[in-house]
Amino acid sequence: MHTQTAAKTTLTERMIRNEDIFCSLLFDNTNRTLRVVDFRGGNFQIKHAYLERVLMADGMRKIFTLIERDDMNGWQRVGYQREGSIPGYYKRSDAYIMSRIYDEDYTPDATLGEESPENKALLTEVKAIGKTLSEQKLKGLRVEQITQNEVIGVINEEVERRIKKAKASKAKKKKPTPSPIPAELASRNVIFAQFSRQVEYHYFMIQNRRTKQANVIGAEYQDCFGNAKVDLYFEPETKAEQNLARGGLLGTIDKLADIGAVSIFSTVRADHITANAVYASCGFRNTGWMQRQLLSDKHTVDVILWTRKLI
Repeated sequence: MHTQTAAKTTLTERMIRNEDIFCSLLFDNTNRTLRVVDFRGGNFQIKHAYLERVLMADGMRKIFTLIERDDMNGWQRVGYQREGSIPGYYKRSDAYIMSRIYDEDYTPDATLGEESPENKALLTEVKAIGKTLSEQKLKGLRVEQITQNEVIGVINEEVERRIKKAKASKAKKKKPTPSPIPAELASRNVIFAQFSRQVEYHYFMIQNRRTKQANVIGAEYQDCFGNAKVDLYFEPETKAEQNLARGGLLGTIDKLADIGAVSIFSTVRADHITANAVYASCGFRNTGWMQRQLLSDKHTVDVILWTRKLI
C-alpha cells in the first residue's frame, strides 16, 4: 500500500529587526533558496551584505524577493535581476520578483530565462497545446473543497487506481500506462510546498465521475493581500489527465474568488510541458521565468510563473 502522510514542505522563518534591517527570511532547505520578505528597513547595500552572510552561513544558493515597483531600482543596484511579476499580488498593486543566484556555474549573461530562443519555443508549444485544450468540452467532472485529512485519502485512492490500471495493462500485454505513478510518489510525504508567510491552506478535489480518476489542488491563500498560489498534486500527462486538471483549476478559481482571492498564481516546472499547458488553457498568463528555482537530483530546474488576476 503506497500510503501518504499529511505533510507540507514548510519554510523556516527567521525575523530580522535591528537599526539597519527589518525583514523576514524564509528558508527553503529542500531547494536551498532564501526568500526575503522586505519591510523596507535599512539601505540596500547593508541589506545585501547581510543577506550574503546569511546565504553563506546557511548553505543557500539563491536569494529572491517579491517587492513593489518603487523598490526595484534599489535591488537592481546590488545585483538582483527581475524574474517576473504577479499582477494584483498585493491586492491593489503588483509584485515584482527580483533574484540573485550564487551557483558556481551560473552566469547571468548566458541564461536569459524566457528570452532565450529555446525557452521562447517551449512557451510557443505550451500555448499551442493550451489553446487546443481550451477548446475541448469538459464532461462528468466534479470539484469540491476537502479537508487536509481527506486529501490523503484521495491521493491514496488515486495511487491504487493507477497501480491496478498498470497491472491490468501488463496482464493484457498492452503498452504501459502513458501516465505512471511518479517515481518519487511512493516515498514522498509532501502535499504542497509553502511559498509565503502567514497563509491558510485550502484543498480541492477534482474527479471524473465515470472513471473515478482524481487529482488534488492545493491553494495557499494570503487573506491580507487576497492572493493565492495553486498547485496540482499529480502532474497531468494524458489528454484525460489534462482535462481533469483543467476542470479542477477552473472550479478552484471560482471557489477561491468566493473566498476573496483577487490574484491567483502558480510556479510550474519548466520541463513539464503538459502541466504548463493546463494553466495556459485556463486563462493564466506566463508573467515570469524563475531560473534555477528547484533542486532535482542535485540539478537545478527552472519554473514558469503563471498568473491570473480576477478583478
